Amino acid sequence: MKKTNLWTLLILAALLLSSGCSTENAPKTPESSGSASNTAAETSTPAGSESTDAADDSGLTEQVTQGPYYITGTNVLENGVLNYDNLEGEQIKVNGYVYAGATGTTPVVGAKIEIWQADNGGNYHPNSNGAASSYNASELSLRGFVTTDEDGYYEYMTIYPGEYTGRTRHIHTNTTADGYTGVITQLIIPSLSGDQMTADEDNIAQSLPAYNQVTFHEIDGLRATNFNYRLAAQ
Repeated sequence: MKKTNLWTLLILAALLLSSGCSTENAPKTPESSGSASNTAAETSTPAGSESTDAADDSGLTEQVTQGPYYITGTNVLENGVLNYDNLEGEQIKVNGYVYAGATGTTPVVGAKIEIWQADNGGNYHPNSNGAASSYNASELSLRGFVTTDEDGYYEYMTIYPGEYTGRTRHIHTNTTADGYTGVITQLIIPSLSGDQMTADEDNIAQSLPAYNQVTFHEIDGLRATNFNYRLAAQ
């Protein structure tokens, strides 16, 4: 009888120890989940991103001057290629979305994004303005437009723009859509070693939100950046 009681006590003790171990391990489950979530968030951050603020696209896209080199009536880009004349320079990709309002992800379908920029030597083609019809086709380069799809998405290929006296590297855009207020802005492109002017010294760059100072990440050997536009409804 005593042996039976002893075995019963041993079994009960074993069960209590097992239950205690399970309870002790239970709180570690959400902690582990949190750790995995943080790792994923860090992994998804594009290489080259400098800060969370710089990637925050909230707020309507900021308007700036169109500058002295805007040409009206340029053509739609074939396959999204802005460097259709194969000018010298490093190929880059720009993509993103056009959204309605200062926040949210309501797409603006069929938005037109006109693009113009300097070549890698800091020259526009032409170094002037006016209507495209006033120039020969051979005089027009690094100019054209793309439109957004049903998701509000756009993309184009171009070359890394050059700097010129008084301006850091940048790309001009003019975004318009039916029912929305259009906006002319600039993507401020990172300076390269040896540049005469950085974004910190450029008045227009400093007048724009940090989001306009884009950063690049590499995909299959191609440098790419993302920029979203936010338009106000009329």
